[in-house]
Amino acid sequence: MKKTIFVFLLLLFMSAVKAEEKYAIGMFHFNFQYVAGNYKIERRIIEQSLYPVLQFFEKNPDFKSDIEMQGYAIEVLAEEHPQVLKLLKKLVDRGQIELVIAHYSDQFFIAYPALDLQKSIEINDLILAKHELKRSRVFFGQEIQWTPAYPSVLKGKYDVVVTSSDPHSWYRDKTLPLVDVRYGEDQILGLIDSEKELPGLKWAYAFLDDGEVFNTLDYRSDFYPVSAQEKESIDRFKQLKAEGYKFVTMTELVEKIKSLPGYQIPKYPFVPEGTWNMSVCGPYMWMGRQRSGVETDGVTRAICFDARNLLLAVEKLMDYAASLGFDVKELKVLLEKAWRHLLLAEVSDSSGWTPWASEVQYTANEVTNVKKVLKEISDKLNVAVLAKNTTLKINTADGKVTNWQAVTTEPGKTALFPVGMSIRAEKYSVSVKQFGDKLYRMDIHCDRPADGAVEIVFDTAEKGLYYSAGAGEHIAVEIPTDLKHDPALALSNGFIYLNNGYNLVKDCSVEHLAATWKMKDRKLVFRQELNEENHGMNMRFYLLKGSVNDGLQLGNLLNTSPFFTVKEADGKLVYEKIMPENANF
Repeated sequence: MKKTIFVFLLLLFMSAVKAEEKYAIGMFHFNFQYVAGNYKIERRIIEQSLYPVLQFFEKNPDFKSDIEMQGYAIEVLAEEHPQVLKLLKKLVDRGQIELVIAHYSDQFFIAYPALDLQKSIEINDLILAKHELKRSRVFFGQEIQWTPAYPSVLKGKYDVVVTSSDPHSWYRDKTLPLVDVRYGEDQILGLIDSEKELPGLKWAYAFLDDGEVFNTLDYRSDFYPVSAQEKESIDRFKQLKAEGYKFVTMTELVEKIKSLPGYQIPKYPFVPEGTWNMSVCGPYMWMGRQRSGVETDGVTRAICFDARNLLLAVEKLMDYAASLGFDVKELKVLLEKAWRHLLLAEVSDSSGWTPWASEVQYTANEVTNVKKVLKEISDKLNVAVLAKNTTLKINTADGKVTNWQAVTTEPGKTALFPVGMSIRAEKYSVSVKQFGDKLYRMDIHCDRPADGAVEIVFDTAEKGLYYSAGAGEHIAVEIPTDLKHDPALALSNGFIYLNNGYNLVKDCSVEHLAATWKMKDRKLVFRQELNEENHGMNMRFYLLKGSVNDGLQLGNLLNTSPFFTVKEADGKLVYEKIMPENANF
């Protein structure tokens, strides 16, 4: 009897201890492109913030955290700050710092197809292997970007996506912290900054912010340390330790929650694309809202799209040359260089919040670098793949290269646009052409009104709209109507089914803007708040009568994996994108 009582009391004691388990985590997001292209600030971030943060952890082995940075950052540290990289590696190797490497460049990746982010990850893993660094399988995106397509785009590479309470709280009610995120047939765990007190476990953030603000006030202190700021951050760690919190990594916390008795990981409801601070527009901040006098959001995002599509064409042509026996070893090195320039061009800060002129120019310069490298590759490929007076067709989706026979197509006829729409602008011009029975193309030019806000608005059905989530263009999914706010959509393949018999597809290479679906009004709105230096904007839309799958196919044909022709002219390769009205497959 005494033994039974003893065992019972022991179990009760163990249960009480279990109930008091408390864990603290941290996420330091270091962005070497905080002011993209400003290398003085980049060095200052490394020397004045990152290095002191690493030294703080070295001196305090009881503290753990996750630190996230670009693959590009690892390259910079290796080349210019080897002592910082050495300390980072030391902390990672002893398990005190969990290294999170999400993308090569701090790109606004939800605006582009999945391949771009996947190329980032591929390049990162090469860099990490070179420097014998191990990354975690935790993903944390620049600007705390969220896309419901994470399960597919990160498949096989990451196990958990970490995000803040935004955009969840913008669209949904409170959730449990560890959730099962689904997109099509794919699944990934999500760690949401939400419920902190669970039966048997309590957790807290010791730090969740730009790593630079651990000890600086970013722009406000010119990225130099501020003692009061550093003390406040350190005091937070000390306070949690005094309160009995054990410091763990994100991966360790996930395992702790998973092993909680009775915790069942809930299926996560659909949450559209988002970012931190959804109350100030979410994706629209980077794809339409021009808060500084130098932004060119739609164009900035579009020139990246144009460059990426040309890159795909050159890449597939290079592969074709290899199949003919041409040595492409050196060209593959150049191709990876082109990808790196493209990913740098897609950086978020060239079109979000309040970019500097140098940041807007940074994207333009990197796009130019992409095209320079592609020209170098093409010049070397010229004699390898093209006989005289031949034109090849390149399928950038499957890599097939075949002889192109020009197809005579009927010119489009002037028509009325069959879906209700309106335009808000000082003045505008619209050209609508119809091709066959089902396809329409509409070109719009809008002059800036006095308040700068141009809107192009399309009628939709009340429900039943489908689209592809950012970086999830392989499928179409229904947009839920039980959200607390109207969804802002990046439309990374341009496609949305309006559920009125038509699919709308924007040409992302003209101007690449986010769209907001005003659910109660049944309106899809493309809005750009032009600054005073931008006197107008241009958009091109295709409208296709047909099923959801028809629209998805058109969106991917136009934006994700277009067809190109290539021919030789004056000793150079000339590429031309095959537009939907001229396609005959």
